[in-house]
Amino acid sequence: MQRLAFVFGFAYLAACAARAQTPPPAAPQPYGQPVEGGVVVWDGRGQDCPSGGICDWSCDGGNCAFHCSEGAVCNASCDGGNCTLACDEGSICNRECDGGSCLAQCEGGATCNLECDGGNCTSSCAEGSTCSTSCDGGGCG
Repeated sequence: MQRLAFVFGFAYLAACAARAQTPPPAAPQPYGQPVEGGVVVWDGRGQDCPSGGICDWSCDGGNCAFHCSEGAVCNASCDGGNCTLACDEGSICNRECDGGSCLAQCEGGATCNLECDGGNCTSSCAEGSTCSTSCDGGGCG
């Protein structure tokens, strides 16, 4: 009976130790400089919201990439600026770019609400998409 209690006690401690070493969720991955001309090409780096998902992202340091798959709802905040957002057909994207110099691409059928308080943002809205843009910092296109 003592051996059984020892085995259960050891298993309990091992489980607690394994749980304590679980790393925190990853922050958005850096993406680099936006491409010239405002074209956003999703290459698998950064944060991806799966089809039908609801995702909320924040990028305080800037240089982040976000991808909103078909049918997903995505909210992206880029305080550091220089972020990219690619919105697939049928997605709903809401982006705030306080740091400026952000890019957004909205495919046909996507709904994009884009704010750029830092200025110098670029958005590309394909035919059939619904885009609402606000540029308080100026220099947006």
